[in-house]
Amino acid sequence: MRPTPWLTLPAALLLTGCLATVGPDYEAPALETPAAYRTPLALPAGAADHARWWRGFGDPALNALVARALAGNLDIAAARARLKEARAQVGAEDAALSPSLDANAGAGADAALARDPSRDEDTLSGSADAGLSFGWTPDLFGGQRRAVEAAEAEARRRALLRDDLRRQVAADVVRRYLDLARDRASLDLVTASMDLQAQTLGLVRRRYAAGLAAALDVSRAEAQVASTRARRGPLRAGMAEATAALGVLTGGMQTVNAAETAPAALPAFAGGPDIGLPRDLLRARPDVRAAEADLARATAAIGVAEAALYPRLSLPGTLSLSTAGLGTGDVVRSVIGTLAASLDIPLFDGGARRAEIAAAEARAQEALIVYRATLLDAVAEVETALAALEAARERAADLRAAAAASEAAVAQARDLYAQGLVGFLDVLDAERTLLDTRQALLDAETDVARAIADLYAAAGAPVSEGGDGASGGGV
Repeated sequence: MRPTPWLTLPAALLLTGCLATVGPDYEAPALETPAAYRTPLALPAGAADHARWWRGFGDPALNALVARALAGNLDIAAARARLKEARAQVGAEDAALSPSLDANAGAGADAALARDPSRDEDTLSGSADAGLSFGWTPDLFGGQRRAVEAAEAEARRRALLRDDLRRQVAADVVRRYLDLARDRASLDLVTASMDLQAQTLGLVRRRYAAGLAAALDVSRAEAQVASTRARRGPLRAGMAEATAALGVLTGGMQTVNAAETAPAALPAFAGGPDIGLPRDLLRARPDVRAAEADLARATAAIGVAEAALYPRLSLPGTLSLSTAGLGTGDVVRSVIGTLAASLDIPLFDGGARRAEIAAAEARAQEALIVYRATLLDAVAEVETALAALEAARERAADLRAAAAASEAAVAQARDLYAQGLVGFLDVLDAERTLLDTRQALLDAETDVARAIADLYAAAGAPVSEGGDGASGGGV
């Protein structure tokens, strides 16, 4: 039996071209990274859970806030929705590789206006039809397969961007919580300083009543107490700001109470991250991996553009069944089937298709540059966090010594003033120095804690949906 002529060309194309895939295959580029970080880690590495690093602060309230943020943050929720969309798009692109099949049906009825003379009744007739339609566009040159690759890479990118948001949100919660703790501790420090200065004011008033001090000393002591009291307002405003920010991060309006959340003291961190080497950021940082996934997507898009240069085969078909004369006994049946083939061959488009390929190649080059820049930024963030941690620890150590010396100076100045051996300005200066030094020490200790949070975030510690440590970067 001779083959049907109109099936010969499609069959030949299917046999010779369906295994071809246009466009470049993605290969991960080799990126240069420093051999090591310039600044050594100023903490004992590996003592804290890398995936739940915030637990190193030993603060249950902070742990609860991070868990709430990872579960309820609206930016993370939006990222999950974008990931869901991307995964659905993968299914849509993959479905385009398969044939399509649709069904249709219809029915109708007619009633005669006059009676049939031979049959004393009205004439009623009807008709019905049903059919199937078939369509398939074989992926002869792999353009659709490249589209599937691009969609899969985009889904990976969005999953990694979701993970990166978790990384950032966890660190932001810790930073805001530390701000809240610092302001609460500063408020307690101001209260303690006011008590000390009130004692000094009482001493000055007693000396003034005894004629041993001038009214100027009393005014100066009263001014110092009032000046210290004035520090409370900005601190309370700072606590309100940090509390509001925590509410946004946890995804709720006015769900965080400063009075209940603020710790009594600044939490201290136990342990430190195992930061590894700069090259480890290629796998550790979700934003770096997302940039690589975008490069893979852009590479696959080149193949999609190149496929437009080649012929496109379509295979439509139909199968229909119809009946007529229902109700009269005169049923006419017909079955009709069709199968066709069409070939769309690009001949001339003024260079539009070639321009699309060039544009796709340029986008891939841009994605490669962004990938390199993202890695460079990640290395710089780790370097900055390491340097900031070392500087903050050194400053805190110096300020601890300064605070101890200032406490001794205040005690000595008050004793000497009570004996009339020094003027009141010496007492005022000693008390101001003590308050400023204690506040500077508190700020430095906060900087140490924030630098630890920055370092964990920069190193790319994995954070799961609920903070249990399992990364969700898979598609």
